[in-house]
Amino acid sequence: MPDLDNLEPLHQQGLADYHCHCDYSIDAHGAIDEYCRAALSRGLVEVVFTTHYDATPTMTPDDAVIRVSERLVPATPENLKPYVDEVLAAAERYYPLGLSVKLGLEFGWYRGCDDVVARLRNMYPFEYLLCGIHELDGKCFSCSGCYPKCFPDYTVEQVVERYVTQVEKAARSGLFHTIAHLDYLRKYGEPYYGERLNQLILEQSGRMFAALRESGTVLEVNTSALRRNSTDYYPRIVLVNAARKAGVDVRYLGSDAHAPEQVGFDFDTAAPLASISTQAWCEDTD
Repeated sequence: MPDLDNLEPLHQQGLADYHCHCDYSIDAHGAIDEYCRAALSRGLVEVVFTTHYDATPTMTPDDAVIRVSERLVPATPENLKPYVDEVLAAAERYYPLGLSVKLGLEFGWYRGCDDVVARLRNMYPFEYLLCGIHELDGKCFSCSGCYPKCFPDYTVEQVVERYVTQVEKAARSGLFHTIAHLDYLRKYGEPYYGERLNQLILEQSGRMFAALRESGTVLEVNTSALRRNSTDYYPRIVLVNAARKAGVDVRYLGSDAHAPEQVGFDFDTAAPLASISTQAWCEDTD
């Protein structure tokens, strides 16, 4: 692992990373303290932990889990307490050092999740709830071992329709601050379906933008796609621009870090995409 106290600092100051997965997420490694040290080394002023919480009723018990003290335990509100306590302790410890640490969660969306999200919000002082859409009809499309079992069931038109509909429903639920990595469908969908997938997402984007704007749900610029052999962010810059023109607030930068050294990844380049107000954008493009 790189020397976390001597990572290359970002050139732009005052940036925040609103999408980080520590080792409570089963697909991440690195302790909360290591992410905080990396954030300070990069020169960030704020870091938000957004551990994965995936508990779709159709999941197997082996998949609906989080990691606590090196053990995999069921993803239940009660089992989140160690994570919550550790983030809150880090917030106290790092505030005097110039780093704001916030408690968040990336909740895996499924239809009918309202009561579970409400319970989580009542139990813990979450400051940020990120909605991750990782499934279609209960079938995961976001993992290398899962998408081959999902995509063959749909034409490209059907897969985009279902994804866009879920974004609309998640936004209009009013449960979440932000929709994570919009157009994440293209991670494996673009190689599977080809460029037609991206064209359809852009054509259908007006529906998503209306739901986001009307509900006050914002978008992140997620830089992780560049770590996954893409040449663009989630969402693609053309979608970021279209969203802002449609009046959607594009407010947060997220590295989607799954290792401490990934905190703040490519933020120097991505920062302008999340720093222009919606009002200024609309005025400039009239």
